[in-house]
Amino acid sequence: MTQLTASVLTPSYNQAKWLPDNLRSVAVQTYPNVEHIVMDGGSTDGSVQILTTAAPAVIWESGRDMGQSDAINKAFYRSTGDIIGWLNSDDAYFSRDTVAQAMEVFQAHPEVGVVYGHAVLVNGSGTLLHVLWTPPFRKTLVRSWYNPICQPTVFVRRTALEREFFVDRDFDYMMDRELWLYLSGRTRFHRLNKILALDRHHAERKSYTRLDVAAHDYELIAQRYGAPGPDSSRFLLILVKLGIRFAGLSKVIEAAKNGDAVPIIAPPPLGIAMRQIGQFRRQMPAGEQ
Repeated sequence: MTQLTASVLTPSYNQAKWLPDNLRSVAVQTYPNVEHIVMDGGSTDGSVQILTTAAPAVIWESGRDMGQSDAINKAFYRSTGDIIGWLNSDDAYFSRDTVAQAMEVFQAHPEVGVVYGHAVLVNGSGTLLHVLWTPPFRKTLVRSWYNPICQPTVFVRRTALEREFFVDRDFDYMMDRELWLYLSGRTRFHRLNKILALDRHHAERKSYTRLDVAAHDYELIAQRYGAPGPDSSRFLLILVKLGIRFAGLSKVIEAAKNGDAVPIIAPPPLGIAMRQIGQFRRQMPAGEQ
């Protein structure tokens, strides 16, 4: 059987603080056929120097673009892999075998078009905050008011896309949810019951700074897919989030053992568990900005 190849797409703009962790987490993957493509939006914070040092192992360009979705698609057009990963520049893979675990599923199950898993939330200083547990796939859940899949854990089979672009450029905030909605009617999703990536919690995140963009994308999602916004059932949303936090307790030991792709400051399991069920995300320390 021919071995599948993988491409990891990374959009980046002025995130030199976290870009080295991103690059390292891909560079140390044990899977042998991984290309990493970074599209930088013309950073002025030292990112270009970091990318210059990383070449030729990393394929990259730097210049003005039309936003995050445009950068992701530019990386996609440069990619050659059978399987596509998407890792924003402030995120990273959790373990050295993250890609290998996903590729094993794709190799064994040709009908699977999307593989995803759990993640950990890590702040700007690298401290592990809590587990982002992800439920087994249900089309009804993806098409509800809740986005259950953590984007940096996702891998997509190229042939499952059936379109020339990876993410829709009409979206600048919920391009990941649009991709899950698009793919949910076209292919099979498979959840790996493993922690695959880390998601970065910091004050510069678009989810905190661009609520106007979020409102636009919620409306567009509703128009295109009939999926309701979060205000349609806020009480139920709170209950679901609480349930997912409690489910994440099952992964606290795995999180505390720490991934080996990038350095993470992992508190003892009890500390993670207490934060898992007892602290709102907005109250968690963002770390260095």
